[in-house]
Amino acid sequence: MESEELVKLMQQVDAKGIGWDKVEAETKVPYALLKLYANSGPVPVTIINKLKKFLESQPQ
Repeated sequence: MESEELVKLMQQVDAKGIGWDKVEAETKVPYALLKLYANSGPVPVTIINKLKKFLESQPQ
C-alpha cells in the first residue's frame, strides 16, 4: 500500500485526539515504525488494516 493512506489514517488518529500510546498498545505497531513507513514507502497491508480496525472501534 502507498504511504499516503497511512498518512491519512495517522491524521485521523490525531484529529480524534487519541494518544499514540493507546494506538501502539491496540495495534502492536510502534509509532516510530508508523512514521518510518509514512516517510519512506510501501506500507504492509497488515499495518493499514490494523489502523483502520482501531479507528473503526473508537467512538465518534
